[in-house]
Amino acid sequence: MSLKETLWTMAASLVTGLVLALFAVIQSPYNAITSLIGVGVVIMYFRKFDRTGLRVTFVIFSILYYLLSVFMIAVYQYIPTQT
Repeated sequence: MSLKETLWTMAASLVTGLVLALFAVIQSPYNAITSLIGVGVVIMYFRKFDRTGLRVTFVIFSILYYLLSVFMIAVYQYIPTQT
């Protein structure tokens, strides 16, 4: 895996994970927009890189970024602010 492929994989999986986390958190009309953005990023990445290893790495890191993002959003929403 070259540096270019690594950077593309990390950037695309980060965007996909964040968009999926936003899809799970925000309300109805806007989550459709986030799902379209996620689908667009996945299609763009899968067209650019056709090796199976890169695609599997992309999916694994997208799931990890999704879980991390949902956790961070939940922590931000539910920890009381100290005044």
